Amino acid sequence: MSERARPVMALLGRLLGAVPLKVWLVLIGTGVIGAGGWFTWQEYRTALTDAASAQQALDTVQAESDQRQLVIDALWQNAQRLEEQRRQLNDTKADLERTASNRLTRLRELIHENAELRAWAGTRLPDAVIRLRERPAVTGAAAYRQALRDTQPVQPPGERTDD
Repeated sequence: MSERARPVMALLGRLLGAVPLKVWLVLIGTGVIGAGGWFTWQEYRTALTDAASAQQALDTVQAESDQRQLVIDALWQNAQRLEEQRRQLNDTKADLERTASNRLTRLRELIHENAELRAWAGTRLPDAVIRLRERPAVTGAAAYRQALRDTQPVQPPGERTDD
C-alpha cells in the first residue's frame, strides 16, 4: 500500500469501527431488501411486457380465426345453394324423363292399336314434312322442356291458324 492510501484507510477503519454492528446489519438488510425490490420491479415490468405480447398474439389469432370462420360460412352457404340447385335439376330431369317416356309409350300404343298408323310409321316422311320437324339446337333443360311443349301438329290444308 502506498503512503497516501494508509491515512485514508486508517480513517476509514476508525469510522467503520465506530458504527455499531446493529446499524451495519440494518444497512445491509436495507440494501438486500432494496435489491430484492428492484429485482421484483424488473420482473414485474418483464411480466407486463410478456402479458401485452401474449394479448396481442391472442388478438391476432382471434382475428385470423374470425376471418377463417367467415370463409367457412360462405363456403357452407355456397354448398347449400349448389345442393338446392342440384335437387332442382334432378327434379327437372325426372320430369323430362317422365314426359319423354309417356310420349314414347303413347306412340307405341297408337302404333300397336292402329294398323293404318303402323303402316304409316314404317314409311319415310316427305322432305317437306321433315323440314317442318327440324328445330334449332336445344341448349339446356328449360329449352328442351319448351321444345316438348311446343309440339303442336301441323294444321291440315284449308284450316286457318290463329296467327
